[in-house]
Amino acid sequence: MGGARRLWVVSRVFPPDEGGVQTYARAVADGYAALGWRVTVFTKSSAGPARTETGGVAVIDVGPGAMAVVYGRLFRAMKRHRREDGLPDVIHACTWRAALPALPLGGRLIVAVHGREIGRPKGVAFRLMRAVLRRAARVVAVSGTTRTLLFRRLPELEARCVVAWNGATEPSGSVERPSAPIERPIELLTVCRLVERKNVRAAIDAVAGVRDIELRYRIAGRGPEEGGVRATIERHGIGDQVDALGFVEDGTLDRLYREADIFLHPQIALEEGGEIEGFGISVADAMAYGLPCIVGRDGGPAELIEEGVTGLIVDGRSSAAIGKAVELLVRSPELRAAMGGCARDWARANLSWERHCRLALAGIANG
Repeated sequence: MGGARRLWVVSRVFPPDEGGVQTYARAVADGYAALGWRVTVFTKSSAGPARTETGGVAVIDVGPGAMAVVYGRLFRAMKRHRREDGLPDVIHACTWRAALPALPLGGRLIVAVHGREIGRPKGVAFRLMRAVLRRAARVVAVSGTTRTLLFRRLPELEARCVVAWNGATEPSGSVERPSAPIERPIELLTVCRLVERKNVRAAIDAVAGVRDIELRYRIAGRGPEEGGVRATIERHGIGDQVDALGFVEDGTLDRLYREADIFLHPQIALEEGGEIEGFGISVADAMAYGLPCIVGRDGGPAELIEEGVTGLIVDGRSSAAIGKAVELLVRSPELRAAMGGCARDWARANLSWERHCRLALAGIANG
């Protein structure tokens, strides 16, 4: 590894803490390592401070603290590492805010943009975001939806922005999807952070309206909408049918994906499009597991679905539309199996973290 090109990944969050950016940071670091880069991650998590190395990725975790304190620690850690090892060939910041402590150090900078973090800033925060993204050699949008939102706010960045879909988690071993009727309840699954744009309460309303067929709906995740989700289940009186599981470990998540028949993610856009689902990593993972997906038409997940082929795209603001899509797939095992097989094939061909990293590097490094 002595002669390998060097790359830093900078993220304000990291596993074992949960969340989309945490998943992104770990996966993109592993993706660069798989391409032969010598990767050092500078980050903070609740498990720090610590220094670890796994899979060819060194992680310097400065530990939790107030935002200004964490930024100071990250800057000092990177400055110290630069003295010992030199400036890396590339720095990949997982969000524009994560780029802030790296800016004074120089070097070629990649900044990833996801969705709400570029749609919501105003005033001083917007000017700071603009300054960071103008400094970047490459801006990586995780979907066309995210790119459109970025250009709406900063049209001058078009020449340096590339769309690179995130990767998906490939299941170990085969996953069989029955194409004939099954003698058990149909399993629906949602995996997400429980926030308003995920629209889980509307999904529960839709499931509650499906009659004359046995269903079981599992919701994995936690967040500020958890109380509302549980209240919606109680209001419909379907606690024996719908399970709000809260946080689940990776091993349990693998089992849930394997046991499911349909993946439900009817996300919506809020705040006039400033609050969007930029990509939808759980949707990508569900496709890799061979699940037909029902997604909302707002946001990045709709880019991943070919209507009627790999899943269904619905108006997430209409519980009736969600329910109609659920009924269609619930009552047709042949259609579920066909869509799931197409979804799995498409995910394998298009959703790879190594591909994401190659696209991020194209034109600024010989990746």
